Amino acid sequence: MSIPAHQLRSQHVSVETLSAPTTRPYLTSLLSAVVNPIMALAIAGILGALLVMALGENPFEVYWLLISGSLAGIPNILVTLQMMTPLLFTGLAVAISFRAGLANIGAEGQMLVGALCAGIVGFAVDLPALLHVPLCIAAAFAGGMAWAAVPAFLRVKFGVNELVVCLMMNPIALLLTGYFATHVLKAPGPTNKLPDVLPSAKLSTFSFYSQVNTGLILALVLCVVLAIINARTVRGFEWKIIGLSPKFAYYGGIDVPKRALNVFLLSGGVAGLAGAEQVMGQFGAYYDNFSPGYGFDGIAVAMLAQFHPIGVIFSAFLFGALNSGSGVLQMMTGLTKHLVQVLQFIVVLVLAAKISWDWLTHFKKPSEITMRPSRSSTTSET
Repeated sequence: MSIPAHQLRSQHVSVETLSAPTTRPYLTSLLSAVVNPIMALAIAGILGALLVMALGENPFEVYWLLISGSLAGIPNILVTLQMMTPLLFTGLAVAISFRAGLANIGAEGQMLVGALCAGIVGFAVDLPALLHVPLCIAAAFAGGMAWAAVPAFLRVKFGVNELVVCLMMNPIALLLTGYFATHVLKAPGPTNKLPDVLPSAKLSTFSFYSQVNTGLILALVLCVVLAIINARTVRGFEWKIIGLSPKFAYYGGIDVPKRALNVFLLSGGVAGLAGAEQVMGQFGAYYDNFSPGYGFDGIAVAMLAQFHPIGVIFSAFLFGALNSGSGVLQMMTGLTKHLVQVLQFIVVLVLAAKISWDWLTHFKKPSEITMRPSRSSTTSET
């Protein structure tokens, strides 16, 4: 059975797209991936400078404090790497799903559930470190997958908008994990937390200047592995085609619901690893409401990286540097660290506006994972 060329063009993926890549489209795509984030950062920097001037501060001094407070000296760099690590996991989780056309904005809740699972296994199971650490990591991955399974199943099976479900699942995760930390498994003492994980479940730290740990290496390896999968494997190609056009992927013989479900679960599992890194590496136990919003920051990280795993490394480092330098900024000026959040919000708004403009100019419609061609249309195309 073959599909006429004019019908292929109607599925959002042109015939030329499926042919061997030429130099010009590759260079255009590469240029877009580099220029768009730079433009977003430039606009955020200009608007941020105007805001700083309106508050009576010198923008050059403020930006210099942000840079020097995060990159001047080994201790500051280590703190930046510490701030960067959870953003690597959450940013990669969002990038995985968005590339396949699935808007997983529930990384915050998936991270919390993954952290809770790692914390429970960390104190309740006594094993040698060689087995205990991987078991805690696997528990966090499974916890993130389980929490992502709800919006994934509803999206694939019934076509329910995953944005709405993820937004509802995030506060539910916060309340559920908080209940365990304050009642069910609360450790003795006034702090709402689980018992400390055993020494055999802790991740090794690199320096006493900060709590950056081996979770950073795991996150970097995951970024490289996912980049290779996307670029060099059939599975990565299928994810890309699903993101471009689920209907065309269906005609190409791809099991769209199954692949979409796999992508969503993988995304949730990676988000859960961010919680494992926090519990096993930085805090040594699960603390109620420990996250300042790493899951939501991961959305900005992924958008700035253009949803590319390698780009996530650079954008996570940038956001980690901003978060690290914000503490120095607050001590040295009359500004608060919320200025950094404003800059991050502006970056997200600019990139979202760019995505919306591309959608409007190309008349693209939201993809439907549950889309199935009717029997009559299938017959007419045979």
